[in-house]
Amino acid sequence: MPDIMDGKDILPGHRQDDPIAGLMFYNGEGDECGGLILGSKKDENGNYESGGSITLDQYKQDQVVQMHYTDENSQMNYGFSVYDKPNTPLPELLDKHHKIINSELSEEEKGRELEKVWERNTQRAFMGKNPKGEVTIQLSDSKGNPRIRMVVDENDVPRMEFLDGEGNVTCKLSPEL
Repeated sequence: MPDIMDGKDILPGHRQDDPIAGLMFYNGEGDECGGLILGSKKDENGNYESGGSITLDQYKQDQVVQMHYTDENSQMNYGFSVYDKPNTPLPELLDKHHKIINSELSEEEKGRELEKVWERNTQRAFMGKNPKGEVTIQLSDSKGNPRIRMVVDENDVPRMEFLDGEGNVTCKLSPEL
């Protein structure tokens, strides 16, 4: 399933060895613009992983809307996510990424430079269920930091949390209050 953009495979070999099948969506210009993937694998001890995803991509970019499901030995996470993407075309960002990785910079410098390249590539919203059994709606800031969480926990107890940019709860509303 090649990721074609501007007539080129921008991620050669991407997911080639993954145990998945699916469909890729392409727009009128022939660019990959989303897809549907499903897969699973099981080892000799009966441990398994299963998952699926349907995505819709921003023009010349990656996914901005995703419905997804993962299950690792009954530890499930599933839901709906919304992402921000930069306006810079994905092939340009991948080219910058590869140049940094192959540069003479220290690992620390590479990390800082890669953060700059991908800084507007963030999950902004999630609605779904996590492995702890909590049903959650989470809204994040432009840096991807969770700022508002609405949760109904595994015991059906609701709560709403407001968080600062560091992830600390600054205000909590729950039935006990």
